[in-house]
Amino acid sequence: MVDKTRQAQPRSRLRKGYHIDLSDLHAQCDANYHRLMRLFPAYEQESRCVFEAGEVSVVLEVMARDRYTTDMRLRYQGVLSHFGSNSCFDLRLYHDARMAEVVHCSTSRRFEARYRYPNPDMLQRDEKFQQNRFAAELLEFCLNNGRSVDAVLPEADPPSP
Repeated sequence: MVDKTRQAQPRSRLRKGYHIDLSDLHAQCDANYHRLMRLFPAYEQESRCVFEAGEVSVVLEVMARDRYTTDMRLRYQGVLSHFGSNSCFDLRLYHDARMAEVVHCSTSRRFEARYRYPNPDMLQRDEKFQQNRFAAELLEFCLNNGRSVDAVLPEADPPSP
């Protein structure tokens, strides 16, 4: 009689690897949607919103509006060399699901859900999640440290006689 438990063990070791955690990805996209709504509540009427935080500038631009989705471009630049003028994320906002997902990044092509590793482009297995997390950190940075360049300050009251 052959012991089948020993034969199954090496096979299970080969199958271990990266698995997409959809609940974490969806939670990240959900939080990004709410961050964007706090940063750019007038996205339906306006096409652009600019934030500055120290030496970093962040621009949110509406690229397309549809019934259930909005496509936005998040551009960022600063004094550091890796903050180039063409550094940007393309985000798709799904209003019915209240989620915002990074669909394109200036440093790469369209994202796959996961990548084999190693690969010729040296992309990480969870590249999609990492790009969404970086977008989240950038949005959170704007919420905590940024100021809107487009904001109109109320006029000062004239001095009393």
